[in-house]
Amino acid sequence: MKRLLLFLLLPVLTMAGEIKVSSYNIRMDARGDRGDRDWSKRVPGIVKFLKDGGYSIFGLQEVLRNQLVDLKKELPELKQLGVGRSDGKKGGEYSPLFYDPKVWSADPDAQGTFWLSDTPEVAGSMTWGNRVTRICSWARFTGKDGKSIYVYNSHWDHQSQPSREKAAKLIVERIKKRKHQNEPVILMGDFNARTDNPAIKTLLNSGVLIDHGGDDQKLTFNFWKPGLKPGLRIDHIFTSPSIMKAKFEILADGDPVNSDHHPVVLAIPTN
Repeated sequence: MKRLLLFLLLPVLTMAGEIKVSSYNIRMDARGDRGDRDWSKRVPGIVKFLKDGGYSIFGLQEVLRNQLVDLKKELPELKQLGVGRSDGKKGGEYSPLFYDPKVWSADPDAQGTFWLSDTPEVAGSMTWGNRVTRICSWARFTGKDGKSIYVYNSHWDHQSQPSREKAAKLIVERIKKRKHQNEPVILMGDFNARTDNPAIKTLLNSGVLIDHGGDDQKLTFNFWKPGLKPGLRIDHIFTSPSIMKAKFEILADGDPVNSDHHPVVLAIPTN
């Protein structure tokens, strides 16, 4: 793979070539999913997408332990970070980060998972009215030239608006308190919130994140139907303002689709 170099200047992110990252809710391995929706039928298409895309970092959502094992088996060249949301170990869904160790190394002192609650360090905690545990997994990645970037991958609640709004405030707080303030940030995930949602506006009005999506307003939740349809997305990739130029895309997820979400991609030019 072509070596990617990361340069940070005043503190605008500039690079030689292109960095591609992706966020993809792959749909949990649900007992009720039959036929083409069965995990065993979907995993080859998901793996092909992840392999062919040239993503040096990607975040997934709704990943159960057996799915994580399958993906790691099919993607042995990549490393993975993140824990199960139920117990901080292997229980429940993960929101894992995968990265290419030929491009990045993960800072062992700057990575982890926090829970979207009033007690973010308590595994499995829920205090904001949501009935499902929600998390954010994150890490600081360093390129071969020694320059670094923070990446956060989250999955917000699908029912509780107060939970989403408080999740936004907590994530902004964590970003603002990161140790290396001049290093850029990428926040990705399934936010279960459209671009017009107050929780998303909290992120984008914070001064620490911007949206490169522009007018690319298409549905990312696809109702298990192929093709892109008009609408507002709920899957996002945001960056710090220091990443001035990037191309955001929603990619149609096959036919039949591999998940009930389309993946989203951000390409960051490096020159």
